[in-house]
Amino acid sequence: MDSKLRAQLIREANTAFNDKDIRKARELYLKTDYKDGLVRLGDYFMYDRKLPMLAFGYYKKAGMQSKVDEIFQRMIFALSTWIGRDKFKPASASNDARPAANNIEPLSDEKSKQSTLNPDDFRVHPILRAKALEILAQQNR
Repeated sequence: MDSKLRAQLIREANTAFNDKDIRKARELYLKTDYKDGLVRLGDYFMYDRKLPMLAFGYYKKAGMQSKVDEIFQRMIFALSTWIGRDKFKPASASNDARPAANNIEPLSDEKSKQSTLNPDDFRVHPILRAKALEILAQQNR
């Protein structure tokens, strides 16, 4: 696609987005692979529509790793809240010589407020991890 046609399609996509014609904007942003437009779509689905899994795909396509990481951290936090924080095991405890059942250290509310959740800080049961990866793979299709 030549740059003149691409610029025209991006202008059309921006107009469509501003007119709330999200389908047309989406089609044109994807066709032109316009990263800023894809981020706009991600922001729209993340903050306006409250649909982070839809936003995830647009951020991933746009190469916005910080936004992808933010969604991932929110998913880990929601999952840990849902199944119970005591089911998550900090990675630092896995190097300990004690049996695994004694290594589980729930995150205190104070500790979780002090730092953001890092996915590498947790060890999740293999079945739960496999299911989460399966869900993410379906979202990326």
